[in-house]
Amino acid sequence: MLIYRRTSVLDSPAQTLVNTVNCVGVMGKGIAKAFKDRYPEMFSAYKRICDAGLLEPGKLWLWNSSDQWVLNFPTKVHWRNPSRLEWIEMGLDKFRAEYANRGINQISFPRLGCGNGGLDWEEVRPLMERYLAPLPINVFIHDFEQPIGLPEHLEALSQQLRTTDTPWASFDHFMNALDQALTVSGGVLHDMTTDAPFNARMVGEALEIKTATGVTLLDGEDLRGVWLSLKSGLLTAKEAGWSETTNGGPLLSLLSVLPHVRALQIQRRAGEHPELALELRRQAPSPATGWSSGSQRELSWA
Repeated sequence: MLIYRRTSVLDSPAQTLVNTVNCVGVMGKGIAKAFKDRYPEMFSAYKRICDAGLLEPGKLWLWNSSDQWVLNFPTKVHWRNPSRLEWIEMGLDKFRAEYANRGINQISFPRLGCGNGGLDWEEVRPLMERYLAPLPINVFIHDFEQPIGLPEHLEALSQQLRTTDTPWASFDHFMNALDQALTVSGGVLHDMTTDAPFNARMVGEALEIKTATGVTLLDGEDLRGVWLSLKSGLLTAKEAGWSETTNGGPLLSLLSVLPHVRALQIQRRAGEHPELALELRRQAPSPATGWSSGSQRELSWA
């Protein structure tokens, strides 16, 4: 499933992140520089591979860090030269053939070869869609950033809840955070997109959301479904089969104030209307873990 996410690829909580690189061992600008700073041991290994002449367009190199994997995707030969569309296609073809064998089940791509690479996104986008859209895994393309700021009343509540933030290790922690949000807010909130007021409260183990158009009751299993959707990637009103369409907005608005959650804009395919979604915030990475040549996973060379 292909989804456009309007956030930085560096902030994605996906299992694997794509880093666009050249083949001469330089990560001096843009996304590559940010990955170099985050994973210095990966950069050292990448430079050794380039110095040995092992990296070229169409060959992909997968680095396993202690928190996320990084797929180094050559879009240039030399950093001084522009990217070529055929190099993008060679890498996409290799990825399509090898991702399952390498255990990749969720991945975030930037706009390949655009920016410093000089390619036209209107030419790259359909190429990426052709190779990535049919894949049976979650594929995210971060085409541009569209920050979703919370309305003032929700932002104030969110900031207050973060002062007592605790890690979410289980569904029980999620429910405790939800209870706290309802307590601090008094159960009176506003929809973040329409500004319409709504009320929310716990009724036993169920969550009741009351709007001007009706009442929705989410029982314990419904709430567990919410939690699992967040843990697995994205939560949208469209995918929330446990909620009424009219109450999807209030539910997302309530959850958006929780400490580990952030709102973002997504688009399922070009031409469709953007949607509001929620995701878990990416946790600060642990220091990169070095991997010996025997344990480092690499996509086989063409």
